[in-house]
Amino acid sequence: MNMPAFDNKDSRVPATEAGTINRSKSMTVIITRTRFEKLCNRTKASWLRLHERLQSMPLAYKLSFFITVLVVSCMTLLGVILVQQQTGQWQDQISEQGYTLVQLMAESAKEPLLADDERALNTITSGFSNNGSVLGTAITNLDVEIISRAGVLHEENNLLTRNALQQTIRRSSDSSTWEWQPLTGRKRQTVMSFVRPIVFQEVTAGYALVTFSQSGMTQSTRRAVQAISGATLMIIALSIAMAFALGRRITQPIDKLVDASRAIGNGEYTFRFKERRKDELGLLMEAFNEMAEGMLEKSQVKSALSRYVSPGVARQILSNLDNVALSGKRIEGSVLFADISGFTRISEKTSAEDLVSMLNRYFSLITCACALNHGIVDKYMGDGVMLVFGAPEDDEDHAFHAVSCALLMQQLVAHENRQREATGLFPVQFRIGINTGSMLAGNMGSQERMEYTVVGDTVNLASRLCGITNSGQIVISREMYARDDITGRVLAGEYQSIRLRGISQPVSTYLVECLTADYQEIIEKQLEKILRNESLRDCDA
Repeated sequence: MNMPAFDNKDSRVPATEAGTINRSKSMTVIITRTRFEKLCNRTKASWLRLHERLQSMPLAYKLSFFITVLVVSCMTLLGVILVQQQTGQWQDQISEQGYTLVQLMAESAKEPLLADDERALNTITSGFSNNGSVLGTAITNLDVEIISRAGVLHEENNLLTRNALQQTIRRSSDSSTWEWQPLTGRKRQTVMSFVRPIVFQEVTAGYALVTFSQSGMTQSTRRAVQAISGATLMIIALSIAMAFALGRRITQPIDKLVDASRAIGNGEYTFRFKERRKDELGLLMEAFNEMAEGMLEKSQVKSALSRYVSPGVARQILSNLDNVALSGKRIEGSVLFADISGFTRISEKTSAEDLVSMLNRYFSLITCACALNHGIVDKYMGDGVMLVFGAPEDDEDHAFHAVSCALLMQQLVAHENRQREATGLFPVQFRIGINTGSMLAGNMGSQERMEYTVVGDTVNLASRLCGITNSGQIVISREMYARDDITGRVLAGEYQSIRLRGISQPVSTYLVECLTADYQEIIEKQLEKILRNESLRDCDA
């Protein structure tokens, strides 16, 4: 018989359809991968949020949380072990009792089973079913047909129960656990059947079967779980309270350390821990006290140093204590010299105490004016003072600040003179010379004694200008007045050309009158600020 030939080409999938299937699979893989990545990202974000919350949680709460988790974990593990141990004990007890009863039942049923004495078999099954934990007993023949039965397990004609018992016997196992579903509407329960062959002179005549209920074991396990759960809840409540109390006790000194750190950050260097502890926290407190003592000493040194040198120079020295050496660098800055006109005549008719008091008063005013204009007091020279602008910290507007400082000094001296005249004292006049340009700034002197100052031709010219100035005048060089940052903001007139020793060409000078209207308000605000501060100590810009 000839069979039809099949063409393999007809059974192949067309190329276009195969390509569509491959693309569909690729899209499915891509979508699955994308969903997995999104799930991973969401999981990671959740963990990060949880981590941030734990980080922001107070330490006492963290400690309570971790101790509670530890206690819950330990109690859960202990409960599982206890429940498993008790369940195993119940299981062993049921097994021992079941094997004993089924063995006795098999021995008792030998002769009645061979004699086909149904009454005797019924007596045996009834007798063994009277045990409280036995649900039912049965004796079957060799074909696993139930000959005699007793107990609640057999009080009804339950085909499901009969089939389950027959399957239990056919398994050739000593015991079997199965689910019994009564027809009386009671709940399904787990039972355990024990099987023993009835052997007479090495001939198996049938089987003896005893079925036990595991409800007692289940109830006992449930009670154990309830007891353990109750104990766990009580221990958890106690552990939370104890952990919180312990956490507060442990974190209390840490909170004090945090408060102390804030106090130190606010400049309260006198803070000290009075509590004495011998643990690690006590060592930390002692170290903190030593640190606060060191910072207080440094603050006191800085405060004292700032009285002898400019605050900017003091900061520079303190920030570079390991490298304080003689050095200098070329800078662009401005220098202001001021002294009292006719000081020799004034000192002759004034007592030393009054002279010192007067100088301190005027120098205090000049220091405030200098600070408000970003300058430093380089040195006091008898009745004179030298101010530097643009050092040690850079200042692009140093020339304008020097002129502003000089004009402010004029107004402060005028105000002070009015007060002196009102009390019958003689007025004091200052003459001021200013110059700007290149100069050398740095630590100068010797290794044993040095000072921060500026030197150069620019400084010398400023000192010379102060020497030729009349009382109450401010003189600057022509080169300074020609600067772009001065011409448009300062009003000045030509003063005189002077010849100075060591300089071949005459030096043209200008007499400063005031600032332009747009900038005059700066001087007025600075004057008001200084006059409002009666102690003359808060002169920071």
